[in-house]
Amino acid sequence: MLSVLRHGDFRLAWISYTLTGAATAVMPVALTLYVLDTQGGIAVLGLVLGARTLGFVLGAVLGGIVTDGYPRRTVLTIASAVRGTAIVASVGAFAVSVPLLCACVLLAGVGEGIFRGAYQALIGEVVPDVELQRANALSTLSSRLLLVGGPALAALLYAVVGGAATLAATGVLWLASAAVAHALPRGAPRPSDAARRRPFADYGEVLREVRRHRWFLAGLGALSVWLSLGFAVQQLTLPLVSRDLFGTDAFLAVALGGYSAGAVLAALVLGRCTPRPAGVVAFAGLGAFGLVPLALAVPDAPVLIVAAYVLGGAGIETFNILWFSAIQREVAPERLGRVFAFDFMVSYGVAPLGLVVLPVLLTGLGTTPVLVACGVLTLAAGALALLVPGARRFVDPRGVPAR
Repeated sequence: MLSVLRHGDFRLAWISYTLTGAATAVMPVALTLYVLDTQGGIAVLGLVLGARTLGFVLGAVLGGIVTDGYPRRTVLTIASAVRGTAIVASVGAFAVSVPLLCACVLLAGVGEGIFRGAYQALIGEVVPDVELQRANALSTLSSRLLLVGGPALAALLYAVVGGAATLAATGVLWLASAAVAHALPRGAPRPSDAARRRPFADYGEVLREVRRHRWFLAGLGALSVWLSLGFAVQQLTLPLVSRDLFGTDAFLAVALGGYSAGAVLAALVLGRCTPRPAGVVAFAGLGAFGLVPLALAVPDAPVLIVAAYVLGGAGIETFNILWFSAIQREVAPERLGRVFAFDFMVSYGVAPLGLVVLPVLLTGLGTTPVLVACGVLTLAAGALALLVPGARRFVDPRGVPAR
């Protein structure tokens, strides 16, 4: 797996990505705890998390404009710098108002949306096809290894130095990521002149491209269900379950650490072998995350919850690695940035709706029925996606040329 680091452009981008992974391992937990302790209950938390996801979607849209039209180096550098600056600014926003806090978190989400699409597009350009899965597996492995201990570290830092200092530290990590990205070779790979001249008009070309691959559309649908229901509901309920069960935030860190441990296991396996058929394995993994909200619905079952998070982490990262590799393999390099932007824009675009609507449903209907419904629908989304032609192998059955 490590042999892919011999490609210099990928090596620098991976280091930058790993620094963002370190920040991402700590920031969401610290932000969640700080909001719950200083801004009120679950409704405000839903707004803040929704702002981050909405920012990610806006960043994906903006990334579709700039990622193919400008050097990856420039895009990655600016995206990380925006995230770092916004999170540092959010520390002061806590003392001012919730809208200002949401604005800072939204801006950080914009940087995240731009960075992810540009990074995935860069992998597709600088890494040979036969090594794409290893490159994606290594990216997952590095970030998830950090996430294994990240939640526990976040809870520890929060208890020792407080939320403000913890958030500021994550901002510094993102600024360091920007510095490393800036060291990438200038102007390589060459950007698309057409994408820079006519970014919005060329989205029509991207839409035609994604319609050619029905497995891609099926994946977007399943991802949208997972993000807006399965993933969103556990974001809102896990902190409360942790405090109800143990009176502390320790269980939250354990559960999220279990999720990351499952993801690490998936990355290690996929770094050495390629499962067949890829689509069946990927969608089964995505659907398996439905076990997480179902486990959270079971009272006083910490072992079951942690086990579900381990399986959910393994399943989602299996999907991600196979999904990203398929897109990088099937889509032409000059359209990769915009296709990834379209992916993130659509799948994450519905997530803020879940974070806004789910708190109302949790309050009105009760936690258990909402968790069960979200779990069942996530399981069903993975299964139903396999009914679409081409979804079983991530290859369009109509024989459309890859590039």
